[in-house]
Amino acid sequence: MLHFFTDTRKPLWKAARLLLAVACLAALLSCVRSGPIFGHRPDVSSVDGKAEAPEPAEAAEAPETGDAPVAAGDAGAGDEASAEAFDPAETPGLTRSRSVGRLSLRPVREPLAIPACDMFFPLSNVEGAQNMARLDIRSQGLDSWRALEDPVQRSLEYALNMPADEPALARPGMSLTWGQVVRSLEEFLDLLPLLDADPDLLAERFVWYGMRQKPLMTGYYTPEIEASLTRRPGYEFPIYGVPEDLRYGPVRGRSQFYRVERGRVLPYYRRGDMDVRKVLAGRGLEIAWAKDPVDVFYMQVEGCGRLRLPDGTTRNVLYGAKNGHGFRSLGRILHARGLLPNGRLAKEDVQKYFAKHPERMFELMAENRSYVFFRLEDSPPEGTIGKPLTPMVSLATDRKLLPLGSLLAFEAEIPEARDGRPAGKRKVAGIGLAQDTGTAIRGSRVDYYIGEGNAVAPIASNIKTEATVYLLISKEALING
Repeated sequence: MLHFFTDTRKPLWKAARLLLAVACLAALLSCVRSGPIFGHRPDVSSVDGKAEAPEPAEAAEAPETGDAPVAAGDAGAGDEASAEAFDPAETPGLTRSRSVGRLSLRPVREPLAIPACDMFFPLSNVEGAQNMARLDIRSQGLDSWRALEDPVQRSLEYALNMPADEPALARPGMSLTWGQVVRSLEEFLDLLPLLDADPDLLAERFVWYGMRQKPLMTGYYTPEIEASLTRRPGYEFPIYGVPEDLRYGPVRGRSQFYRVERGRVLPYYRRGDMDVRKVLAGRGLEIAWAKDPVDVFYMQVEGCGRLRLPDGTTRNVLYGAKNGHGFRSLGRILHARGLLPNGRLAKEDVQKYFAKHPERMFELMAENRSYVFFRLEDSPPEGTIGKPLTPMVSLATDRKLLPLGSLLAFEAEIPEARDGRPAGKRKVAGIGLAQDTGTAIRGSRVDYYIGEGNAVAPIASNIKTEATVYLLISKEALING
């Protein structure tokens, strides 16, 4: 009997072991089939640099949009989970999917509280979408939203050099830091590849701040004047570089331009001192010589210029410094003297008057005490941010109202030009960047950069209109600070 049990136990044990092996193999196959071999393939972009296109089902998927407001600085469990998949500091508005290596939008989060102040008020999401629908970047001469990448990058480079925690805008009830300006520019850069197909993203992901007082818009450009790098017959009027005795710093509690003479701090020389008394002559400060002193005057108004040299080549002169005195319009000076009628105060009208009365030219120009010094460069015209200006995009603003580098949307009517003269009006509605400042640009005022050369002068010189301007700040920047 014992022999019988011994003989039958062996085959039963073998059968049990076989059944256990089959069960383990089935479990293993089940795990593998849902894993990377039979299931979803891993991202291969890190191997050969090319991200595979998502399957149709993946392309149709979109992150859910959270409607619940989020207070600035708050982070819920959902944020902690998403932090394992991406670094929010590196991509403010977009994340890279681990599975397919493509960019996907973060869910939109609504700030719990949106600041407002005496100068700005936030639009609702619906109002932002309505204003977005009116934008047409083709009115700026742009064929794609991606054409804004370079000018936005220049603004970002400027803002990144500012202290992130210090205010870029400080008004009663509202403060925006340079860090928030940076986050907004970064998110806008991330959105640019998507906006041609879905421009409404700009309204969904940004707070649009309207200005309570609509600003006056004027225009400026880079004029071209006839000049020579050396003095010669017909080229007798100096274009000065920055004098070595011109200083800038705090004087009696206020930063300003000045000079020191015999130990005394004095205001720098006025225009009349330089043009009439010629106090800078003989000091080797001339970087070029112009044919027409009125051209030099208006080039100083614009802050930069292009010199057409006798051999037909060109050189650029860029802003170097100013003497610090207040600006007055030359046309207004002549009008105040009863020499020009109102409405006929443009550069061409001033030049016609001086052609008949050349003896009064320097006397009247000297009533504008402001004077600008230049530097000779081969680079294109620059704004106050130290970067090239972009025609039909760059704006000069009051930095106390619209921070340098900030992202704007605007709408205005500007002249059209035909045969060198203004001819009718057209609407421009697009994206602007605060990249420049100006002596006369104070408060609710913007100056629109039109471009280079005298062909755009009839447009730039005749812009004087009320504009609608919005400051755009990303919702993520308001939430995260």
